[in-house]
Amino acid sequence: MLSRLAGSVFHVGSAVERADVVARMLDVYVVRPDAGVVDDESVVGSALHRVVGARSSGRRRDRAAVVESLALDRHEPASVAHAVGVARDHARRAREVVSTELWDCLDVTRSRMPRKVAVDRAHEFLGWVRERSALAVGVVEGDVSRDEVWEFFTLGRSLLRCGLTARLLASPLVDAGSAASWTTALRACGAGEAFRRGRDHSGVAPQEAAGFLLHESHSPRSLAFLAARADDCLSDVAPACVDDQVAAFRVARSALGRVDVGDPAGIRVVAEGLAAAVGVVVEALEARVFAVAAPTH
Repeated sequence: MLSRLAGSVFHVGSAVERADVVARMLDVYVVRPDAGVVDDESVVGSALHRVVGARSSGRRRDRAAVVESLALDRHEPASVAHAVGVARDHARRAREVVSTELWDCLDVTRSRMPRKVAVDRAHEFLGWVRERSALAVGVVEGDVSRDEVWEFFTLGRSLLRCGLTARLLASPLVDAGSAASWTTALRACGAGEAFRRGRDHSGVAPQEAAGFLLHESHSPRSLAFLAARADDCLSDVAPACVDDQVAAFRVARSALGRVDVGDPAGIRVVAEGLAAAVGVVVEALEARVFAVAAPTH
């Protein structure tokens, strides 16, 4: 596959996943926060901006401002609205390899993105974003052959979610010794229902919730699953020019498998290392694989 097409498909997958991840985190930590978890709006807003990689600024961090910044600001690269626009633009550039159904899904989603949403309607809007993201992923999973298009789309999705989930676990939003905090983190990652299924709700140990999000190899929201899927895709499509970065990612993945879920400090260190390794891989792919040469004339 041409580098420009591979890069566009990768960015479509990454942007679709960003829209879903940021929408979930906003809904759980800002729009409908759980009682007993961090309740200082400015602390939550600042931490969430760092987790999703938003540009720092001196603006206020109350609920309305955070929703405006991370959901609707089309000039903020980490926002939902910007991610939807990026997904649509890159799908247009890769029209020769993406399906008509995926293009239509992203084009309609972009055209229906609002510019303003009242805080009391934010939950409804964020739910719509998650539904549209799930629809786009479903189109690819049900339509596309397991070829390079699927590989690059899935690689973009896996690296994005793996990196943001790891940054969440390393942030002040997660108190590694609190079962309530871990339960909230599971909800923010979309793994809450899967974790509760078949379990006694009367008492959940922090180690149990942490173990599910870190090590559950059958859950597509866990770090173990995401890192393994990204590793598989990298094995199939990553060229030799990023071997060093991929090797570092595999070291970080290996450390994830050894971390003790009862060690809060160890979890934070491993999560930070995995997030950094994901960032290095993405930067290397951007610079050495997806970059388009400038015209020589």
